Amino acid sequence: MSVMSEVSGLNLKLVNLFAELIDKGFERGVAFVLYHEGQKVIDIAMGRSESPVGREIDSRTLFPVCSTSKGITAALINMLAMNGQVDLSRTVCSYWPEFGVNGKAGVTVREAVAHMAGIPQRPDFESFEEICDWDRTCAKIAQLEPIWTPGSRGQYHSINYGWIVGEICERATGRKFNDLLREMITGPLGISDELYFGLDAAAFGRAVHFEAQPKAKAQVTTAQAQATQVPGDLMAFVNRDDVRRACMPAVNGMMTAGAIARFYAALICEVDGVRLIDEKQLEMATTLQASENSFPRCFGHGMGLGFALKGPAGNAGAFFGHGGAGGSEGMAIKNSGISFGFTKNLYDTHIDAPNHTHWMVIKEVFDAFPAAAAADGGFYR
Repeated sequence: MSVMSEVSGLNLKLVNLFAELIDKGFERGVAFVLYHEGQKVIDIAMGRSESPVGREIDSRTLFPVCSTSKGITAALINMLAMNGQVDLSRTVCSYWPEFGVNGKAGVTVREAVAHMAGIPQRPDFESFEEICDWDRTCAKIAQLEPIWTPGSRGQYHSINYGWIVGEICERATGRKFNDLLREMITGPLGISDELYFGLDAAAFGRAVHFEAQPKAKAQVTTAQAQATQVPGDLMAFVNRDDVRRACMPAVNGMMTAGAIARFYAALICEVDGVRLIDEKQLEMATTLQASENSFPRCFGHGMGLGFALKGPAGNAGAFFGHGGAGGSEGMAIKNSGISFGFTKNLYDTHIDAPNHTHWMVIKEVFDAFPAAAAADGGFYR
């Protein structure tokens, strides 16, 4: 069977799947984009948004993606490491001196990028104004005391991750995080108006809110862990206008499915002449750093340098990426040249559905591409 036949069949199956889920009320608006060997071959956008205003979903719709944000943040510091601007073996405080207090002087950049810094707890934020202020938030992060010995194990730094890694990037380069993002990732890939950490006025008009599933607001995979890290309910938090304008590179990304897919494609191959990281850095980034016993099962085998690893036990980094509360996903499968982005606006448990939508999507991808299925370590089987 040719690749185009596989693509055509997969496209039809996904359109039918999404139509059924929307019709039954398990989804409201969804988008899915798949790249194969650097070329976009599937682009689906279906359904509606009722919030903040009612409108049809299209390929330019910006969705909240929560922790899917972390994959982009992780790539940025990996790129700086590849370029020699960040040394993963150095201590965080060698770049950010204020960080080296209360038992954190020995925390390395590698440990911070792999969720092993020992400070997953939420800082004591006094207001939404404070949490939306990068400098004030980073100052509070720097004062946190580890709740275990840094480097001894991992634990998901659900909201702190973006500020920890982002501030290292800023201190190492003297550049603002969003300037680095545009210069190194979104600009070269032509997705500067499709991937945001902080919406501008024009982008607000294309951005949808999370909407609650009628029976429940929490998604069972990651939302419970992450919700404890933000003030109040996570869905309500990421829907706030002030949060959507701020830069929180672990939790408040607003993206199109196409931007996510294109980004992951450029990690594993060239996309219109752009390759974000070389093979050596990719191998380092997708080598297990913190084991699966340290993380919820949704992270597969555990963490590489900021990426969840879901390949076979002997090659965990063959299938890597990062998903987010609410159900979005961004993943890449190295040997098959496949990457995809999935976004949705109904923040739900799917308690009455056969499975979570992103699981069903990935299973369809595996059925269409046997080589991709071989990269799965059994997580989706």
